[in-house]
Amino acid sequence: MKKTALLGILCLLVVFPWINAGAANRPMPDDVAERLVDLGSCIDFLEKTDKLVRVKSEVDPKYELAGIAKMYEGKKCLLFEQVKGSDYPVFIGLLWNRNTIGDLFAVPKEEVPFVIAGAIGPWKKNKDQYPSPILDKGPANEVVEQEVDLYKLPVPIHALKDGGPYFDSSVVVVKNPETGIPNISIHRMMVTGKDRLTFLIDPGRHLGEYLEIMEKRNEPLQVTINNGVGLAPWIVSAIPRQGDGKHGIASHILGRPVRLMKAQTVDVPAFADAQFVIEAEILPNVREPEGPFAEVTGYYAHRDNRWVMQVKAITHRKDPVFHTLLSGQEVWNAVGFTAEAKIFATVKESVPQLQRVYLSPGGCGFYGAVVQVEKDGPEVGRKAIEQTFAAFPPLQRVVAVDTDVNLYDPIDVNWAITTRFNPDSDLMIMKNQPGHILNPMVQINPDGKGGTVTKMGMDATAPYPRTDKFERVKFIEVDLNKYQME
Repeated sequence: MKKTALLGILCLLVVFPWINAGAANRPMPDDVAERLVDLGSCIDFLEKTDKLVRVKSEVDPKYELAGIAKMYEGKKCLLFEQVKGSDYPVFIGLLWNRNTIGDLFAVPKEEVPFVIAGAIGPWKKNKDQYPSPILDKGPANEVVEQEVDLYKLPVPIHALKDGGPYFDSSVVVVKNPETGIPNISIHRMMVTGKDRLTFLIDPGRHLGEYLEIMEKRNEPLQVTINNGVGLAPWIVSAIPRQGDGKHGIASHILGRPVRLMKAQTVDVPAFADAQFVIEAEILPNVREPEGPFAEVTGYYAHRDNRWVMQVKAITHRKDPVFHTLLSGQEVWNAVGFTAEAKIFATVKESVPQLQRVYLSPGGCGFYGAVVQVEKDGPEVGRKAIEQTFAAFPPLQRVVAVDTDVNLYDPIDVNWAITTRFNPDSDLMIMKNQPGHILNPMVQINPDGKGGTVTKMGMDATAPYPRTDKFERVKFIEVDLNKYQME
C-alpha cells in the first residue's frame, strides 16, 4: 500500500472517533483546557515552551507595535510589556503559527480542524449538555472603570493607512432579539471617540439580521465586546453560520462549560474569563465613517459610513493583557481550521474518496483550497471540486490533487498542476458566483449586500486509470541517525 494512502487511512481512524464517537465530549486534561480558555495561562504555556518573545522596550501602538509584529509573523508570539500611553501590555501572534496552535490543543496541527469538528456534532445533538453558568462576578469584571475612555486601552493602529485604532480580535456577544439566545462573532471596530466605535458587518452575519430587527423598532441593540477570551471560544466564534449559542461548541471542545457573567449596564452576558469587557449599544439607524483598514486580503478595505456603537462601561481583570492580531496569517489560520473541518465533514458524505482539505495562506484562508483525493474513477477530482465550492461559498479557487502529492506544500501542488492538469479537460470555470465582499475582485451588488465573482476549479489529479508515465519517482527511505555525519 502506498505510504500516502496509509497516512490517509490513519488520518480517518484518528478523525472519525472525534467526529462520530463523541471523544470531544470527554473532558480535556485540566492544563490543556485552562490554556484554551484563559489567555494568561496560554501566555504562560507559550513562554515555558519557548514560543514567546517579550518586548521590554516601550513601543508606540501607532504603527510601531504592528511593524515589530510583522517581523515575527508566523514565528513566535509577542508580548509587548510597555505600550506608550497605556498601563496594559499587548499580546499578538496567537494564531499565526499552526504548529503553535496544535501544541496549545495538545494534538498535531493537522488534527486541530477535526477537534473542532468533533465538538460541533455533539453540540448540535445536545446543546444543553454543558450549560454555561452566568456569574455575577468573574475575572473579567474584577475592575470596573469609573470613567469610560477607550483611549486608555492600548488599541493599536496597525497599517499606515488605517483609519484609526482598531479592535480586530474581540468577540462580540449579542442576544437574538426574538429568542434571547446569545450569539457570538468577530468584527473589526474602529475607535472614533472615548466612548464611540464604528464597525463593519459582513453580509450574511447574524448580527446584521438582529440589527435590522432592532432598527425597525428604532431601538438600540445591546452588546458586550470581549477582548482576550481564550483560544477555544475565540476560534469557535469564527465558525460561520452555526447559529445562536455556538459558544457551547467551545464547551464541547473543553468537555466543561465556558463561563459567562452578567454585564454592568446591558442585558447581554460577557465571557467571565476575558481580559477586557466593553459594554455598548449599537445605535439604530445611525451611520458614521469607518475605515480604511488593512484587511485579510492584504489590501485596504475602503472607508464608508457604517454602524455605530456607544460604549457604556469598561471592565477588566486586575492585571489584564490586551489581545490584538495582524489580519494576515492569523486570520487565514482561524478561518482555515474551521472551514477545513466543515468542508471535510460535508464533502466526505458525497465524495468518500476525500482524504484531506487545506485552505492555503496564498488563498488568504478564505479564497483558495487544495483537496486531496484517493482517485478510483475519472470524475472523482471534478466532483470533489464542485462539492468543496458548495460547502464553503467564499472560495474562488479549488485544486484537486492525488494522495502522492503533499497538499500542504505549494511547490508540490504546483508540480501537480504542471504535470497533471490539462486546461482543455480539467479546468472548471463558474461565472457569476457569490463572492466575499472583502476580496477586491468581487463585483459588489448595487445594494451593497454581497457580490459576484468568477470561480475556477483545477483538477490536477493524474488521469484514471493511471498509466506508467504518471508513476512518481521514489527513493529508499533511510534513517539518518544510523549514519556518522558532520
